[in-house]
Amino acid sequence: MKKSILFITYDFPPILSPESIQVQRRALTLARNGHRVHVLTCCENPDFEFMDRQLCRDHENLTIHRVNRLPGEKWLHYLCGGLEITDRKFWWKFPAADAAVKLIKEFQIDALYSHSTPLVNHLAGLAVKETDRNLHWTAHFSDPWTLNPYLSYRTGLQRKFNKLYEKAVISRADTITVTSEKTKDLFVKGLAADSTKIKVLPHVFDPDLYTRRKNEPQKKIIAHTGNIYGLRSAAPLIEAVHKVQPQNLEFHFYGRMKEEERQLAESKCPELIRFFDPVPYLDSIKVLSDADILLVIDAPLKDSPFFPSKLADYIGAGKPVVALSPLSSTTTQIVRDIQKELLIADSADVPSIAALVRRLDSTNPAELREEGKDFYNMNNSYENIREALFDE
Repeated sequence: MKKSILFITYDFPPILSPESIQVQRRALTLARNGHRVHVLTCCENPDFEFMDRQLCRDHENLTIHRVNRLPGEKWLHYLCGGLEITDRKFWWKFPAADAAVKLIKEFQIDALYSHSTPLVNHLAGLAVKETDRNLHWTAHFSDPWTLNPYLSYRTGLQRKFNKLYEKAVISRADTITVTSEKTKDLFVKGLAADSTKIKVLPHVFDPDLYTRRKNEPQKKIIAHTGNIYGLRSAAPLIEAVHKVQPQNLEFHFYGRMKEEERQLAESKCPELIRFFDPVPYLDSIKVLSDADILLVIDAPLKDSPFFPSKLADYIGAGKPVVALSPLSSTTTQIVRDIQKELLIADSADVPSIAALVRRLDSTNPAELREEGKDFYNMNNSYENIREALFDE
């Protein structure tokens, strides 16, 4: 048997979240290649989480260990949410670290992997590392921590505590993995992290999940899956679609959107933009398989380091990808890599989006992406994972 590893991850199937899906794929890759993988995760029915039992996958080399529900767990979420130290799951650090130490001793585990979000997973990893300095620890960041533009701390004291924890994790982890080169640069320049121990492991897709559409619709379907929230906005796209009034396009949104933006679309272009309730993950893959063109909308953040997990699923579908994203973003760079046509407009620039809509309206989707060419190396093969997660 090859080296064994313990994953510390609050999110794991049947929890439905991008983190849950991505970390399971990494665990299964190691298990299928002969490693004994132990996953330490939350209780069977955690509060505040969406559950999708269809996500669960088994393997003889994969063992799931669960931290039992604590008394008053729901109230701990509220309390820790107010503290704003890592996140509302800060309380989970303590039972997770205790359980992890026992599992490492019981099963003689060789390596440790913590995955965020939630960020508290890294504090549990840090506590375990303190008990055994020789244990190889990899900390994965899907998003930045204190440098995340989506986070804002209410007090300077909260920011100070988070920066202290962040510094400890980054300095004591043996390897740091991130999803993009821009995030790596952010860690090196903004946190003085050692660039030699930071590796890029992007999100990945499962090629076996996709199907082929049976019927051709009258209009080209442009699909967006997932919620649009926070700094992200569909309003510029809605204004552009209203301005252009495309004849051959129909936009489908699966997920939640700000109510004022939904009302804007329904008042300005009700025949062109349709809304659907959120769907289970496997159903969302079918949506991508059936669509003609796939849409990602980023927040208007210059040099955005974020690699949206949905973009990995889009790549797996093999369809043209349209990105409304800052031209300096990670998303823009990936879209440049995966297809010959640059289907990009700044997410806040209505005239540029309108020009892109006109182009999509008059072009055959088959002309927008070259079949059979591997434009983008997901860089998450077994060899890449093994190198990042083990001291080899």
